[in-house]
Amino acid sequence: MSTEMNGQLIEAGVLLAVGMSVVFAFLVLLIGGIHAIAWFCRQYPSEEASLPTPKKRAALSQAAKNKLPASVSPQVAAAITAAVHTHRHTTLKS
Repeated sequence: MSTEMNGQLIEAGVLLAVGMSVVFAFLVLLIGGIHAIAWFCRQYPSEEASLPTPKKRAALSQAAKNKLPASVSPQVAAAITAAVHTHRHTTLKS
């Protein structure tokens, strides 16, 4: 092998080592940051993360019941069925 080729192989090895070291360092910092955030969240939980009291739980379940309809009206079901039917027939033809 020529000395020029040896120099290029050494340079390639150095670049390989530096690149892998940078990626390894980034991943270590990323994992450390995630663990630090998890530790912080466990030490200082937010108000929303704490368990609701029975009163709050009852109010939340009542609000959820008021927001969601028990069933879909027949007109809405017919509109959805017609839209799906139209979509299927237009996409199959093209």
